[in-house]
Amino acid sequence: MEGEPIRVLMVDDHELMREAYGTLLGEDPGIEIVGLAGDGRQGVALAAKLQPDVVIMDGRMPRMNGVDASKIIRETQPEIGIVLLSAFDDDDFVRDFLAGDPKGKAYMLKQSLTTLPDLIQAIRDVADGKTVLAPPIVAKLAGAGNSPESAFLAELTEREREVLDCMARGLNNAAIAEELFIQPRTVERHIGSIFSKMRLQQQPSAHARVNAVLAYLEDTGRLKSGRSQESDGF
Repeated sequence: MEGEPIRVLMVDDHELMREAYGTLLGEDPGIEIVGLAGDGRQGVALAAKLQPDVVIMDGRMPRMNGVDASKIIRETQPEIGIVLLSAFDDDDFVRDFLAGDPKGKAYMLKQSLTTLPDLIQAIRDVADGKTVLAPPIVAKLAGAGNSPESAFLAELTEREREVLDCMARGLNNAAIAEELFIQPRTVERHIGSIFSKMRLQQQPSAHARVNAVLAYLEDTGRLKSGRSQESDGF
């Protein structure tokens, strides 16, 4: 409800880190820390029990990593925002995290997340359903304006734009066909054309889909780049 604090679950296998994050974030009047979890499995269980607005998830954890835990949470509770904190910008790791519906997801690099306000803004953004990526991630996956991908929208037909917009909203092919009143095979043909115009034909389908959506979100101004400010820390 508008005006109420954002309810946040913190998941990190390092006790000191989750306690520190929890304490610092809890000092913001717009955020309420509702739980702390020590690994991905516990995070999934607490998310189901506590129904937070946002989960802050460490990327690498024992028993279940942050990407797999995030995937399970979003499958059952798609309205929950996820802020993934990782020390790695591995392409496959990022794409796996963004797969499905990228809205309400933030992938932040620990080494470039240097101020508490940056993290708080990411929490607010994913709570609003926005996609947020650390600048180096944007540069690698969406081209940062230096790749042919950034201008590909001009090459798309109106129907291809409609299909891509549906993809950006997390719809699968069957749902896209239903929404646009076309056959699933027609959806596949349009997606193939989109991939071709973006030069993504040689990538695995799941990766190509994520890259197409990221480029679309960037070109339409719906992809936010996490700020990187110089600071000694939180």
